[in-house]
Amino acid sequence: MADDLFNEDERDVLGETVNVAMGKAGAKLADAFSGFVQLRVPELRSLSAADFFQVRARLAETYERISVIQQEFFGELAGSIAVIYGPASYAALRDVLGFDDRDGDSRQQREELLLELGNALASTCVLEIAELLELRTGLRAPQMVTFDCPTPEASWNPMGLNQPWEGQTLQIDIVFFLEANEVPFELMITVLPDRLPVVKQALAKRL
Repeated sequence: MADDLFNEDERDVLGETVNVAMGKAGAKLADAFSGFVQLRVPELRSLSAADFFQVRARLAETYERISVIQQEFFGELAGSIAVIYGPASYAALRDVLGFDDRDGDSRQQREELLLELGNALASTCVLEIAELLELRTGLRAPQMVTFDCPTPEASWNPMGLNQPWEGQTLQIDIVFFLEANEVPFELMITVLPDRLPVVKQALAKRL
């Protein structure tokens, strides 16, 4: 839990807010994708630039290869979203969504499928959180920053494509599963450090 960033009351409200938002997001995604997305309880943590090396190490233990989609959000609630797919995710997605060989299997088609799902996950989750906190936010177009790369070699910045950052900030980590497939993929929402005071003000209104 993000003990270094919020007091106990704030952590309780933040956890409740994120859980409610993910419940709503899960329902919308299940409806949009015929019920194929399941998710674990979100994990909230404080994150520094140095901590990201530990995140990378954990991902390397979980996934031999990864693809990463990055999408920035801006406004009162601002930061970056990363959707991390393991090597089995694409094949499982094709199966669940009913794609067959006639639909093709080029890198471009793979990227388009991952981008489509990643954008749906990212936008739905962030917008639900922003709505509950009554904070304005918008999303830029998603970008594929790493495609089918050995995890230790993957290069991406949790704070966005061009964002330098210092100090501690909030990261929300959500693990998704495809229905009938034990194929995990992750969504990491990282809030810009200078947006934390705005988040704390929004939490205070919900105490």
